[in-house]
Amino acid sequence: MRKSKALWGCVLAAALLLAACGKPNAGSSGSGSMSGSGAASQTTAAWKTGLGVVVETEDEDRTGSIRLAAAAVLLDGDGKIADVELDELETTIGADGTGAVHLPTDYRTKRQKGADYPLAEASSLKKGWAEQADAFADYLTGRTPEQVSLLKLDNDGKPTDADLLAGCTIAVNRYRDAVVKACTNARGLGAAKGDRVSLGVEAVNGSSDVTATDDRDVNAEIDISLVALTLDAEGRVTSAVADMAEPALTVASDGGITAPDKVETKLEQGDRYGMRGASSLNKEWYEHSEGFCGYLKGKTRAEVAAIPADGSDADLMALCTISVTDLQKAALDAMRTK
Repeated sequence: MRKSKALWGCVLAAALLLAACGKPNAGSSGSGSMSGSGAASQTTAAWKTGLGVVVETEDEDRTGSIRLAAAAVLLDGDGKIADVELDELETTIGADGTGAVHLPTDYRTKRQKGADYPLAEASSLKKGWAEQADAFADYLTGRTPEQVSLLKLDNDGKPTDADLLAGCTIAVNRYRDAVVKACTNARGLGAAKGDRVSLGVEAVNGSSDVTATDDRDVNAEIDISLVALTLDAEGRVTSAVADMAEPALTVASDGGITAPDKVETKLEQGDRYGMRGASSLNKEWYEHSEGFCGYLKGKTRAEVAAIPADGSDADLMALCTISVTDLQKAALDAMRTK
């Protein structure tokens, strides 16, 4: 069996000691980041919005799995966590001896499944996944990213703190790592005190072929769009971060499945994604994403839903020419009524 896992632990803790939480993503322009020094900057420190994604893939014989944990965070002017929301997607892909791929039929996240994800019945707390994940998020509120990175867990990734265990008994190691990543990625993008952060996910089948042959392996791919955004009291977007992951398992003609060693999101790839040369705007993917996120600012859910799918909005096209259909759906998911 082969595994590909994002094991952060001490590495993340060390990184946090060396880098500020507002460090821009690799390849980003850094627009919206803080500048200045002294007392003035201390009194006007920006609240920061961040998105963190941890992807793990695994293979065994003719079965493979993809697991993505994501966190949206809002950091206050002191760099402490003011709000956080978590979600997770788990899916399994199989294949048979003819090389035919068996794709999942349900691409909903654990939060989106709600009661359809039957954790409450098996939980000693009689609480569902969202309840326990939200309890973990509440526990993190007010803590620094470094404190989160040093959170003690047992060998199964479960909490050891009695106060946390009172509301959450599920493994939280992936969520902890996603939160620390989100804090590291966080930037001042317009969020302010009183805003709340939310996370939206849209996952779809990204496989172009579903049968491997002796001459050609196929990729069983899931395309996952994610949007972290902050909303003011009127439900208008004050900041947003959008990303996309495309984890794929390789399937051979005998049904053997191989998981990748590492999966990076498009923001993590930065300029290495290699889109600039093919872009009419001469922009890399992360720059198109930034344009889309800037376009969302100030909009209500109804206004986001009304963005035309045919790319006919001239203001948006001036900023972003990539397809935003799934990013738009992820943003609407983040703006759902709670």
